[in-house]
Amino acid sequence: LLPVLGAQAQAQAQSKSMANLNFQPDIPYTQAATENGPMTLALDFFAPKGACTAPRPTMVMVHGGGFKSGDRKSRRWKEFAVSFAEQGWNSASLSYRLVKHDPVIHPVLMKSIPDELTGEDRDQAIAGAGAIETTLHALRFMKIRAGRSCIDPDNIFLIGSSAGGVTVLNTTFMVDELGQGTPPVAGVINYWGSLSDVSTMGQNDTPVFIVHGTKDRTVLYSKSEDLFARGQATNTSVQLHAFEDRGHSWKSINAY
Repeated sequence: LLPVLGAQAQAQAQSKSMANLNFQPDIPYTQAATENGPMTLALDFFAPKGACTAPRPTMVMVHGGGFKSGDRKSRRWKEFAVSFAEQGWNSASLSYRLVKHDPVIHPVLMKSIPDELTGEDRDQAIAGAGAIETTLHALRFMKIRAGRSCIDPDNIFLIGSSAGGVTVLNTTFMVDELGQGTPPVAGVINYWGSLSDVSTMGQNDTPVFIVHGTKDRTVLYSKSEDLFARGQATNTSVQLHAFEDRGHSWKSINAY
């Protein structure tokens, strides 16, 4: 009974907090290609209640799930949205194509996938590249909506966990290496994801905030150590917050 009552109280508190937000659900932000035709992808937009007195910084949130599962509407991202709004930020939680959707990605991104990858690993890599592609679409969408949604186009940040962390890091640092231009990202927050190639972080690059458990067996903690070292070598601001003996889970690490 106590766990049930605790969950009910938590749900009621979140409902009350959500009532203090301007919440716009299910906004289509792009049409993305799949083997079965175009797929409409949507985002949920959260903003503080009240008049727009000045453009607000905006956090774009990308869920995890190994590119096989996950949901932009999960409780965790709603909690983050409430917290960000209390501090005067907008936030947007994205959906993207998963492996089961059979994404068709841009040829330039397709070239970034090693030829030796086959089967499930290749499918996962394609979905991961597709997540980068549509995160870029979402960033462009945010800039287009800047005036009507009280968004500061120079202060758009990315946050992701696990596969979402991989996505936000690779979107921030790898895209210009593929000749797709520098994305408009002011900073990136990574919960236990990894950057595919740390050498793509250049001199005085985009700031990074990392949270990672030292006993993570899904994404090795050493990946974050490598990224932190690259930040030091390139004079890029990288904060690494290690949680001793913790694994790959929101349950084992305090998100805040």
